[in-house]
Amino acid sequence: MKKRMKSLIPQALGACVLASAASSQAFLENSSFYLVPSVGYHYTDEMDHFDKYQKKHEATVKDIEFDDGPIYGISFGFQTNAYTAIEFAYNYSNFDIVANDNGGEKKRETSYHYVHVDALYYFSDIYENSFSFYIPVGLGWAKNDPDRKSDDPKELKGIEDTVFNFGVGVQYMFGEHFGLRGDIRGLYGFSQENFDAIAQVGVVFRFGVPMPMGMAADDGIKSADIRFKLNSTEVVNPNDPDILALVDAVKNNPNANIKILAYSDRSGNTNYNMKLSQRRADSLKNILVNNYGVDPDRVYTKAFGDQDGMSRSRHAVAIVEY
Repeated sequence: MKKRMKSLIPQALGACVLASAASSQAFLENSSFYLVPSVGYHYTDEMDHFDKYQKKHEATVKDIEFDDGPIYGISFGFQTNAYTAIEFAYNYSNFDIVANDNGGEKKRETSYHYVHVDALYYFSDIYENSFSFYIPVGLGWAKNDPDRKSDDPKELKGIEDTVFNFGVGVQYMFGEHFGLRGDIRGLYGFSQENFDAIAQVGVVFRFGVPMPMGMAADDGIKSADIRFKLNSTEVVNPNDPDILALVDAVKNNPNANIKILAYSDRSGNTNYNMKLSQRRADSLKNILVNNYGVDPDRVYTKAFGDQDGMSRSRHAVAIVEY
């Protein structure tokens, strides 16, 4: 079982890293940073953390038993696109342990430090949907650092290990910048061959959201990428300078029209996505007509849903055509 585990770990980690290597366009349009402080509980593989060390060094401490305990963490992540992220994380635990030390049982403590890099895959567009399941997969360095009772070279010392983690989690965003998440992970130590588990809950602080493509001009054609609020047809900023530029371009040229192309992500069914993108196109048209006085006959809309491989989470492209 452990041999099979070792062969599957590199494959799983590699697959998740490849999924996080998004295309350059998705990288620029759908990236954001976030911070997640967390707290949880660490379930230990009691007997395996120090077994190999004891056998190798003939340590004076025998029959170690771990108590489970709380774990604290901090993660800094980069959302590479709407479905994948890369995280740099640190976790800390402090356990009570009972050890048979030269014939007598004694209590002591050990500190557990785990520094790791994780790849996360979300099952739905996290910018379009407030709720999403995700899978974390990661690899890092861990150290168990027990209190020492003497300077005896055979006394129990700190153990370092390479640790693979994997699990499943859920995330819920209350808005663009704040949310909660929780996950359960298994931790496998390669050299000690121990298998721990942690369950943790964290607060998500997101520092950015996908940036719009902005205005571009080419052969008399101007375009803008307009963002909508999370899981909504409401435009984030009805006074967006890009919208004002579109209005000016149309009003200054009687032969110009505005074409609105609206898209949806692929998290829902095709019929729902098509209707959502049409409502977003209509919403943007209403702003141009009602707020800025653009003639409705000069604004055309087309809904694409999740078609054409041009999924633009929470976006509609408005083009001025001459």
